[in-house]
Amino acid sequence: MIHTSTKIMSLASVLLLTACGGSSSSDTPESPEPQPQPTSTSFSLAVSDAPIDDAIAVVVYFDEVELMGNGDPVSFTVTGEDDGPRSIDLLSVQGTDFATLVTDEEIPLGEYTQLRVSVTEESYIEMEQGTFPLVVPSNELKLDGFTAMANVTAAYTLEFDLRKSLVDPVGQPVIFLKPRGVRLVANTEVGVVEGTVAESLVLDESCANKEDPLKGNAVYLYQGTDLSLEVLGDDADQPADENEVSPYAIAEVTYDEEAQVYQYQAGYVDAGDYTLAFTCQAALDMPESDEGTEDGFTFLLEQEAAVVAEQTTEVHFP
Repeated sequence: MIHTSTKIMSLASVLLLTACGGSSSSDTPESPEPQPQPTSTSFSLAVSDAPIDDAIAVVVYFDEVELMGNGDPVSFTVTGEDDGPRSIDLLSVQGTDFATLVTDEEIPLGEYTQLRVSVTEESYIEMEQGTFPLVVPSNELKLDGFTAMANVTAAYTLEFDLRKSLVDPVGQPVIFLKPRGVRLVANTEVGVVEGTVAESLVLDESCANKEDPLKGNAVYLYQGTDLSLEVLGDDADQPADENEVSPYAIAEVTYDEEAQVYQYQAGYVDAGDYTLAFTCQAALDMPESDEGTEDGFTFLLEQEAAVVAEQTTEVHFP
């Protein structure tokens, strides 16, 4: 019985090898055809905004997006419903909301050294004092570029920080929108920071001189941790103190009447470690000058946060 069983197993092994083609040199599989390497990828560009509390509307007319530095310029016409330049009220795309300028357009692979966004003279800002032209120098926002890689979608967002970028020149009936407060971020590399602020901080005695307690409340974000309140600077082009750390972004604190809480949200924040600081005197912070404690601009409390790409981090005060 043992001898017969061995024969049956040997025969089964031969049949199995034959069925799999393992015993015949004439059944060698052909090499697969080489697949063509990709030469392009998909490009998308959106806009979002961190608001400013004394503006009613900030309407920008976009008409072209251009990528420079990788051979011939690659340009895309941006149009609205009437086939003219597309108008977007930046105050309507706050936090994680966005509006799209370019959607899934193919671009050649390679390094683009600069991204240019063209706007028109129709742009305007509506404030409590009236409506004024919104002027962009040379009618163009110029930002650093990016590298378009194979099999990686190039999806980016222009994050407008209006508190940093809007400048009111003395003696001129216009408002300037400068690129200093505009960041180009890769959508897959950014996260969200949001949270609440205790009413005791908003109504702190240091804020008692404000006409409206709901205005001028903001959370400032600084890259890095272990930063003391003393080195956290205001939003100045050229800080007077060389040890001062300039803010990465500024998020307005608003009051939610339904939930009865003071809250903030900073969208499109690059992944990394941050120090967050709350002030009720953000209205004193002018982008063209350096303000400090002697001017009444102070922070009441700081917190730390680790921002993770494509996730939301909650940080509450206190």
